[in-house]
Amino acid sequence: MMIMSKLYNLHTRAIDFVLAYPHADVKTPIYLLPQAGIEINTDGEVLVLILRKSIYGLKDAGRTWWERLSEGLEKLGFKQCDYN
Repeated sequence: MMIMSKLYNLHTRAIDFVLAYPHADVKTPIYLLPQAGIEINTDGEVLVLILRKSIYGLKDAGRTWWERLSEGLEKLGFKQCDYN
């Protein structure tokens, strides 16, 4: 893309999404055990946490973020290029 913009003398801009992954929804339930050292009074019951938003390090974190971005851009009227 940068080469094409240089060849055709086009103006380009770049965007860095700092908190992209933490805002993507998780589609399949992911259950976590609390980390060692976190004390929550559960009266002896086993505590399980459910992950609702994506986090860095998940296998599909990038894909879920891309799906959310694509949906948002389509709602704004953008259309995906047929060649990519």
